[in-house]
Amino acid sequence: RGGICPKTSTWKPIFFKAKETETCWRYAIITLLREQYGEIDLSAEPYAHIREERDWRHFLDSQYQRYWKVHFAKKTDNILQTVNYLGRYLKRPPVSASRLRHYSKSGMLTFDYLNHCTGQIESLTLPPAALIERLVEHIPDKGFKMIRYYGFLSNRHRGERLPKVYEALKMEERKKPTLPGYAAMLKGYVNVDPYECVLCQSRLVFNGYRAGTPLSELTASTLMLASMIPA
Repeated sequence: RGGICPKTSTWKPIFFKAKETETCWRYAIITLLREQYGEIDLSAEPYAHIREERDWRHFLDSQYQRYWKVHFAKKTDNILQTVNYLGRYLKRPPVSASRLRHYSKSGMLTFDYLNHCTGQIESLTLPPAALIERLVEHIPDKGFKMIRYYGFLSNRHRGERLPKVYEALKMEERKKPTLPGYAAMLKGYVNVDPYECVLCQSRLVFNGYRAGTPLSELTASTLMLASMIPA
């Protein structure tokens, strides 16, 4: 929580105090409600006393004088774990292909998910439209600032500013990770190792390739060779 001072190139921490944040939050919400009077439906019975904009403003003034409770979560003990948890939402899809377990002829999809209440991996079956509706909720709005493109992490400035962040925090700059190969990407995406034999689960050794041979013919020849090997 902080940033680099442009004058001294030192790290300046940022702390949010509950009392000051409560005042700012209350002011922002009341101001927003005042401006959106024409867009809010106040026809429900609890708001029968509000008949015009003047009544609406009097109501908001009374709410502004009340005590507003702003919840501040406790400071996490494991910062790295929290950052990794948030990072998965920025870089990974909501549901990876490896979590998809079954697709029935009726069009139902079954996938695994972590139940945070029980801590157990459970399965859920949904129609495709319902699953797509849940995935769409994770698409950010147009113009929404993603953290990986903002501040010293933006593509335009990270090459210049990120080393200064490491220096100010007295951290060792991490080396750029190497791009994963085809096997690692396929294994992480569909949970299948392309270098593992589908029959005996041994490691495959590349000896050559045959172009234009149908998969059914290759599979049949592999099964024939496997049957000739003594147990």
